[in-house]
Amino acid sequence: MLDDLGNTYISNTDSMSDKQEEKKTAVNEIEFQVSQVIGRLEEAVIGKTSNSFDTSASIPSRAEENFQNQTKSVLQLLEDLLLHDSENECEYTALPELCEASRLSVISHAVAAYAGSMERNHVAHLSCKISSDTAHWITDLFRCVNCKVCYHDDQLGGIVRIVRALLHSRIPHYAEHGFNALKNKLPVIYTSVAAPAGIVQYVCKQIGLPLSCINAIPCNTLFGSQKMDVAALEREIEIDKTSNKIPLVVLADAGTPISGHVDNIARLQEICKTNGLWLHLRGHSLAALTIPQFSNAGSNLSDSMTLPLGIWLGIPGLPTATVYNSEGLNTNTIGLLENPGRKLISLPIWTTFQCLGTEEIRRRFREAFEWCQQLWEKLEKYPNIRLLSQPPGGEGNLIHIKDLETKQIEPSALFEFASCTVVFQFIPENLEGRVPPYYDRLNSWLGQMLQRDCPQINITLCEIENGEIVLRYCPLEPQPGIHEAPDFDSFIICLDQQIEILCATVRHKAEFQKLVENSECLRLVEIQGWAGLGGVRYQPVTFQDAQLTDHIKQQLNNLNINLVERLRTTDAAFSLGEGGDGLACVRFGMVTTDTDVGELLGLVENAGLEEEESGKVLDTMAEVVKRGIEAATMELQRESDEQLWQEGILRSVPVVGSIVNWWSPHNKGSGIKGRSLDLTAGIVASTENIYRYHMQCSPNQPLEQTSVGHSRSSSLSSQQHTTNAVATTPALPQL
Repeated sequence: MLDDLGNTYISNTDSMSDKQEEKKTAVNEIEFQVSQVIGRLEEAVIGKTSNSFDTSASIPSRAEENFQNQTKSVLQLLEDLLLHDSENECEYTALPELCEASRLSVISHAVAAYAGSMERNHVAHLSCKISSDTAHWITDLFRCVNCKVCYHDDQLGGIVRIVRALLHSRIPHYAEHGFNALKNKLPVIYTSVAAPAGIVQYVCKQIGLPLSCINAIPCNTLFGSQKMDVAALEREIEIDKTSNKIPLVVLADAGTPISGHVDNIARLQEICKTNGLWLHLRGHSLAALTIPQFSNAGSNLSDSMTLPLGIWLGIPGLPTATVYNSEGLNTNTIGLLENPGRKLISLPIWTTFQCLGTEEIRRRFREAFEWCQQLWEKLEKYPNIRLLSQPPGGEGNLIHIKDLETKQIEPSALFEFASCTVVFQFIPENLEGRVPPYYDRLNSWLGQMLQRDCPQINITLCEIENGEIVLRYCPLEPQPGIHEAPDFDSFIICLDQQIEILCATVRHKAEFQKLVENSECLRLVEIQGWAGLGGVRYQPVTFQDAQLTDHIKQQLNNLNINLVERLRTTDAAFSLGEGGDGLACVRFGMVTTDTDVGELLGLVENAGLEEEESGKVLDTMAEVVKRGIEAATMELQRESDEQLWQEGILRSVPVVGSIVNWWSPHNKGSGIKGRSLDLTAGIVASTENIYRYHMQCSPNQPLEQTSVGHSRSSSLSSQQHTTNAVATTPALPQL
């Protein structure tokens, strides 16, 4: 028995522990791992080991138990804040699953904070060691020889430091006089109009420069191009020099934020060297510098560049690295780019390189560019798809990404063959220029369907500078913890289905609008942001557009709401919409090739006519009941007055009336008769026969009847009078 109980107890304990493991959340797992790491560090500092751990000291005191409970409650509160939104009363999705490298990055932040409490000199030496190793790995990965690296949590922090260091280097007496040294000569920061304006504005605000220091250079006149016009840049530099300004830095794009276009880096290098400007590069295409096997790929490419490794690898918590050439700066200003020695800001990148290794990071970057090329090759075959991003492999797709590993290619030309993103949109065939506004809705619908049916392909909806809606695929912006190869075959199958629906909807839309315009009782309704065929409103012929008062609009609104409910009982494809005037309408969605639009509109017309007739019957029935109640009330009042005069006034006098009634009781059958209303015939009749024969259908016609009017014919009423039940209205109390 003891063995059985013991075995049962152990199995129950195991099952309970399994349930507890299932309930362990991401926050608890991270907290557990951080506690383990810090515990190891504490044991190493104190000199304890796990073998010499004192078991008597493991018994927690009451204060420690209270502190542990408080810690658990704080973690639970933190988790609720991450998962729930109390203001909007909605629940966010679960926290993303982290890979080992991502988890290690999160833990390294806690370790860096814990290490900050150690002895100052030791932390400074440790920070220098980790930063030096990390800088060596980054410069080796991106082929930047003799370059230095600074780290910053803010992605724009590197540009701010670069501009600040340039001000100290290029502006005389800037360190002594500050902004007063800029009174006569303002520095100029050049950027493309295609770049987000907030970037350079942020830099000016952080340093204290006026926004007049910004000079936005236009793009090439070629349609869809987002490359900086280098000829315009040269003209602006000469104009600024003659205006007694100091051209300072050019912020160029190696992959614009949406379309991934790359500026003419080679020409920008020549212009900057000739005029003594600093060239700074940013963009996802910089990750292509890791693909070639030859050295010094990025050494002479620019003076500095921003490398957001956390975004490219999908690892949260990694700081941004800015690689710069220190030869273009004064020795005294280099310290403005370095990090404080007591902060281990580069530790998350250090742990990532230790976990993944340089070759694994290079492989991930190379595969990202290969995936862009594969998707591009599949999409360029569609006549209804316009590709807006830079074509991979150069014009004509001559070079494959794998070939870039061994071929000797100039670093500036490398970006012409490696495309970091694929941007496309659904358009009419053979269209040149901007798509019609309706196609923006279609592209928005297409993006939502691809996100729903193909979640493994990270498709995002973006709005470009001319207001068009486009679809964007960028493997260099992966979701945390996801590093699997995309299934493009399933994606193309899904895309084929959606494009077939889009083409059918566009083809049927013209027929749909024509049929609605020819209908007497249907009105076309424009629905804001709706990608389907559109909306129609059923409007009876008697309702003229010029005579729609507020009361008629309310009736029309109720009619269409009831119409949609009636239609949804037969087909769930119909839905309730709202036009620009705020009135309800029947909404038609996307259709397929075999859809009969005329049949759908006919169904709406027939259902609307039935709903209209049903409304008329209800209105007539309400009028009949109202008139019947009024007639019955008048007749009962008349009978009451007649009975009063026939039986004498004394019966209605208090006290005297009771004596008279005792002396001369009422005659049976002399009471006031009730009234019944025949809803079919529209007649108010006496209830005498009903109570006499104890049935609602009497053998003879009622003795007294009054017609209150009805919408149906009298012949139909007479035929149904003997078969339909008579609705009896409550009789007024006997007097």
